[in-house]
Amino acid sequence: MNILSLGEKIKKLRKEKNMTLKELAGDRITAAQISHIERDKSHTSRELLEYLASQLDVSVDYLLETKEMQSKKLTDNLILQGEILIKCNDLEKAEDQLNEAIKICDEYKVLDNYATCNFLLADINFKKGKYSESVMGYEKALYYFIKNNDKDKLYKCYLNIGKIYMIEEFYKGAILQFEFSEGILNEIQVEDVDIYKDLYSKMAYCYIKLDNNEKSLDYINKMDEIDIKNNPEEELDVLILKANNFLNVGEFEKSKEYFKKALEILDKEKNKTELASIYLTISEIYKSVGKLDRSLEYSQRVYDIKKSDEDEYMMKSLFRIIETYISNYEYDMAKKYCKIALASSIKNKNRLNEYRVLKYYSDMHKAQNENIIAIEYLHKCINIISELNDEKILADLYINLGELYSDISKEKELEYYQKGVCIYKNLEII
Repeated sequence: MNILSLGEKIKKLRKEKNMTLKELAGDRITAAQISHIERDKSHTSRELLEYLASQLDVSVDYLLETKEMQSKKLTDNLILQGEILIKCNDLEKAEDQLNEAIKICDEYKVLDNYATCNFLLADINFKKGKYSESVMGYEKALYYFIKNNDKDKLYKCYLNIGKIYMIEEFYKGAILQFEFSEGILNEIQVEDVDIYKDLYSKMAYCYIKLDNNEKSLDYINKMDEIDIKNNPEEELDVLILKANNFLNVGEFEKSKEYFKKALEILDKEKNKTELASIYLTISEIYKSVGKLDRSLEYSQRVYDIKKSDEDEYMMKSLFRIIETYISNYEYDMAKKYCKIALASSIKNKNRLNEYRVLKYYSDMHKAQNENIIAIEYLHKCINIISELNDEKILADLYINLGELYSDISKEKELEYYQKGVCIYKNLEII
């Protein structure tokens, strides 16, 4: 659909009907007058518009639509198409549609739709993981939503910016955005309790990350005040948050109690990822109280349910299993799981995980007084960390290498100690 002036519409319709200027003019006016109208050089009366509309088989309203009115309708449709494409995860096509709409909105000052386009483009960038661009899009949209007092979209902008800050671990910034969201919800008196519970769970999580358990519990209590009896998923969020809070303040038994309740729900729903997350946390609880056998049991459960996925949960469980076996001096078992972890790391091209496994090998050989082999593994670790350009880890590895050379070569010992110390000084650690 093109945005046309009155004259452009008449000319387009006439050509589509293969009519000459004279044929369209008929006995009412001259061909020259039609030519002037088509070039927008003269105005038409209502009576003449009705005549032209009947000749061209369109309504008078269509002919009278201004460019601004057409641009609003056109961008409305482009936005709807964009929203459908986003829901279908066809983000590139959606982006093209919305960028086209933005150009039209900008040219014809369709400000409402301009804001909506920026909001949806921000959604697309959010999905793509382009967080800086996403925040910029939401902030651009905010200006117009504030101007138009569009509370619903204001809430969504603040909420989404908060979510991005959570991902980026900027928890103070996230809390500020969530507070803006909460203020809007209170102002418009939203009745959907799900919205409040979602927001409160995020705020509680941020306060946990900021080590402010008191504020986190405040928001959990707010969630408790909302009726959650008939919704297991919402109850699950509350149980997990409570368990984490009790874990953070050292109340392990209470924490374990809430995790078990959460597990009962998850077992029914068979949600592997949530289940893996819970098992890992329970494993951490047992590790913190010195019950390594129980910690190992829950780490093994995570591995068993996630090994086919080869995701971060599987790797976390493997590392926990390896560390537990190393703590128990069961090096053969630790090496067995190291082999699995190393194969997965290489397959998925995760160099950091590959480094971690090689470091476990080095530590085990060192503990068994096999320093030459331990040194070989440390050199492999250094090669990987040099590629990843992590100066702090690299300095630590050089110090470890110096320690291993202490009974082999004083020259090498001094060389690697100096390399480590030099990096520490550059990092202003010492």
